[in-house]
Amino acid sequence: MRVVSLVVAFALQCGAVQAATSKCDVELGHGLIITDDSIRIVDNNQTRVQINHDDQLLIGGYWINLNEADTIVLREYSQGIRDTVPELVNLATDGVNLGLSAIEQVVESMSDKEPEVLKTQLQYVERALMDKFKRGDDFFFIAPQSLSKIDDFFTKEISQKIHSAVHGSLGAILVSLGDAFKSREGNIEDRINDMGQRMDIISKEIDKSLQKKAHQLEAKATEYCECLNRLDDTESRLQAIVPQLLDYDLVRIRS
Repeated sequence: MRVVSLVVAFALQCGAVQAATSKCDVELGHGLIITDDSIRIVDNNQTRVQINHDDQLLIGGYWINLNEADTIVLREYSQGIRDTVPELVNLATDGVNLGLSAIEQVVESMSDKEPEVLKTQLQYVERALMDKFKRGDDFFFIAPQSLSKIDDFFTKEISQKIHSAVHGSLGAILVSLGDAFKSREGNIEDRINDMGQRMDIISKEIDKSLQKKAHQLEAKATEYCECLNRLDDTESRLQAIVPQLLDYDLVRIRS
């Protein structure tokens, strides 16, 4: 995919400046949806700004006429977005869904079925993740947020939701174990002890995984600080050409 090749090229470029880059506070002021053909700046599920093929600009559904020099700035802005956002979305989503599936499998192995409460809680976890980061076969989405505080999202919000999902299913598992005991399908004490040990392992592994994910994203946001600074500069130049874009300021950086 064209987006992927752009990300790879930019990763090499940013790697060259990483040593000279200091940590900075980076925020995205609006949501972004990126496909091969377009970039959309969105608010409340509505497209406010759209860039087609990296060289056509629409604001509020109206075409903006640009001369050749202005189009070069637009293209630079569009490429800068493509170079950063998809990799951040990939980092945020990679492994999390696999981790949720692993939780389901472990709980099922203890109770012989998946408690409905676990299924419901894990849906809340997935929804919280997709509200911030989402990718499909042909698009990337990132919500407005502070990229410098992604660690809080994973180590606090997502971690808390996953812990609630796991421990919220304990009651259903105990009921299942009680039924097994009544029907003499096994030793309930052994199974309860085994369940407690597995839950403890799950909790620790969840925390380790989420902390690793948060550190990866924080490091990537720091690595991209110089690149995002350049994108912010390009955005300012484009706003000088098209003042309507001031209402949709995307990159906000505080050193």
